[in-house]
Amino acid sequence: MMKVVILFMLGFFISSASVAQGQKYAFVEAGGTSIFAAVNFDMRFKKDAREGLGFRAGVGNTFGVFDSELVKDVVVFPVGVNYVYGSKKSSLVVGFNTSIVLVKNRNGSESPFIISPEIGYRYRPYEKGIAFHASYVPLFNTADGTMPVWLGVGVGYSW
Repeated sequence: MMKVVILFMLGFFISSASVAQGQKYAFVEAGGTSIFAAVNFDMRFKKDAREGLGFRAGVGNTFGVFDSELVKDVVVFPVGVNYVYGSKKSSLVVGFNTSIVLVKNRNGSESPFIISPEIGYRYRPYEKGIAFHASYVPLFNTADGTMPVWLGVGVGYSW
């Protein structure tokens, strides 16, 4: 199953190169929608746009940090839509994400989806270069039923 999801995501990224697109942002993220750590891709839908509607998709892992007797080897696929406000280097990001969670040795009480709205700050250069972001991302529908206050930070390359 995981191989199929990874192949689908790679195919999507490769095929998106042939469609008119706005600014793109590839980044590593700690916390946030990825729960612990992930590699992500974000881009605007409108051609040559620095702001506006876009999406993000990625793949991550908890690297054993949240493992227990019932939950082991957690792989996370954060996906979502977002809106970037501000065409200058600094901008506000508002989004709605879901994390598809693949868990080995599940007991059945865990949810395969974690829902997370997002509000944050993003810095990106006008052309190409290093970009970063910080977000507040409350997590809903977690395995234990809590809604933890969750933060995320990311750094990557924008073009």
